[in-house]
Formats: sequence, structure tokens, C-alpha cells
Amino acid sequence: MTIQENIPLAEHTTFKIGGPARFFCRVSDEDELIKAVRFATEKKIDFFVLGGGSNLLISDNGFGGLVIKNEIKGIKYVDDRVIASAGEMWDDLVAWSVEKGLYGLENLSAIPGTVGASPVQNIGAYGVEVSNTIESVRVFDAVRAEFIDLSNVDCTFGYRDSIFKHQKNRYIVTRVVFKLNKAGGINTSYKELADYFKTKKPGSIPSLAEVRQAVIDIRWGKLPDWKLWGTAGSFFKNPIVSIQQCIELRQKYPDLPSFPDKDGTVKIPLGWILDKVCNLKGLCMGNACVYENQALVVVTKRGSSADEVVRLTNEIRKVVREKTSLEIEAEVEWVN
Repeated sequence: MTIQENIPLAEHTTFKIGGPARFFCRVSDEDELIKAVRFATEKKIDFFVLGGGSNLLISDNGFGGLVIKNEIKGIKYVDDRVIASAGEMWDDLVAWSVEKGLYGLENLSAIPGTVGASPVQNIGAYGVEVSNTIESVRVFDAVRAEFIDLSNVDCTFGYRDSIFKHQKNRYIVTRVVFKLNKAGGINTSYKELADYFKTKKPGSIPSLAEVRQAVIDIRWGKLPDWKLWGTAGSFFKNPIVSIQQCIELRQKYPDLPSFPDKDGTVKIPLGWILDKVCNLKGLCMGNACVYENQALVVVTKRGSSADEVVRLTNEIRKVVREKTSLEIEAEVEWVN
């Protein structure tokens, strides 16, 4: 493990934005991770762990502590369990599981980032959340300075939420254990997937590989090309509201879609509100824009700054609040 200084962070994020890290290192095993955390402790500086950089907006001023790039690798299948190290790319794991005929992750295809970020964000798409398949998460507890295994229950998963978001920098994920098997079934209940197969394969049951390809086709049909744009994908979470709030919104916007959620709440598709109610597609602040094909996505042109993204997303929040009284929450993490 080598500690470097003043390393630009823009190249390590999908937004392609961010000033320098005061200190930067790459760790390829758990021993190196311990040394990195110890370095930060001895220097009395903050640290954060970087995976694929796909859910981060880093300040133009950079980060004044230590950035630890998690590059711990390895995937194996033992007794219906997939054990994947945190530094593996998420979509590589999904492709691997589909090739092995293992059910459970195929609806989560084409999501950028690393395995280590998947339980942190409780990533979800097309009717599936990763928490449905996670059995346990191995972490380094930076407070107790030891490795522990957190069960699915211990992780307190919620919608795009987990214990890791509420105790930042305490638990550093080093590997995740997924309960997958070859006797599962596919899930094409999500409307876009159902419509896709009605058109492509009416009356037949799609294979694992076909479900994965369908998800990839649908995602890339509405998301920007990562090679051309800086982006973190969906910037905001879908609001979860009470039934009464949903009724009140429907009185004002009768066509508003909604979906039953847990504990009698209702999930509102924010993309619909941003597009149909707020008319925000294509709105720009400098070089930061709301993507024209999907209003939930913020994209950046070459030369954009974190400040422009912040100004744009603050304007989005303001317009949504004025039109609907909803307070929306960012899915993307702010680092400064």
C-alpha cells in the first residue's frame, strides 16, 4: 500500500468532477485496509472509502483527508452462496451469476459501481432490491478496530438505505455473501420488463440471460452514455408518502402514478413529477443539466463543476417543493 498526495478525484467518479484528495491509497486486501485506517487515525484526519465512484459528487475543493480506493477482489460460489469481494465491479458479478445459472441478481444488471457499494445503497431496480439476496456483509469496524459479520437484519435495510449510511466510516465493507441458487425464478412483474417481453417473446418464459439483456436494453435506452456524459444515474430518491398525501396530490394531478410500499405508504415516481408536473427535462445550470430522456438523471458536460450540480439540484428541489410540497432527498452522496 502506497500513500499518495494531492491526487485528482475527478477521474475516479462517473460525474468526472472533484478536486484533489490530500492523501490517496489503494488497498487490495484486508491487511492493507487496516493500515490505511490506521494512517488516518494517526494523522487525525477524516477518510472515506471509494468504490466505483458512481454515486458521489465531490467538492471542487477536493477532500482534505484520506481517500481509500477499495480494490479487494474475488468471487466464489459455495453451498448456494456467492461470496464476492467489495472491490469487484457490480455488473461483473451480475454477469457471472447469470452465466452460472444463479437466480436473484439479473434484474440489477447494468448498475455501475462496486459490490461493496451494493449493501450501502441497497441498490434496486425493476422490482428487486439487493437486500432480498444478501445473507451477510463482512466489514471492518473502524471504531472497534476489528472485522465483524453483519447479518441481513443487522444491516437495517430500507429503500435506498442501510446502517452504513447512518454510521458513515464506521463499517467498511470488504465482502458480501449473497444467497443465490439454481432453483429460483425470474421476476418480470415490473411494467417495463413485462411490456418488453410482451413485445419480444409473447407467451413464453424468458431465460436468465434474456432477463439480463432486457434490463440492459431498457436501462441504456433511457440513460446517458457514460463515455459522453458525466453522471451518477438517478440523482434523487423516489418520495415515499402517506396514503393521504397521495390522495391530495392526485386531486391536483389526477394522472399521478403511485405504487404501494411497506407499512401502508405509497411510492411516487419522482421522474414523472419532474417531467410532467415540473417540466424540468433539459434544464441547465452552466454545464450541469437535467437529462432530456430521463428527468431523474443529472448529467454534466466537460468542464462542469460540483457547484453547478449543486445549484441545479437545489433548483430542482425548489420547483418540486413549490409544485407538490414534497421534500425530495438526494441518492447521491456529497463529499467535501
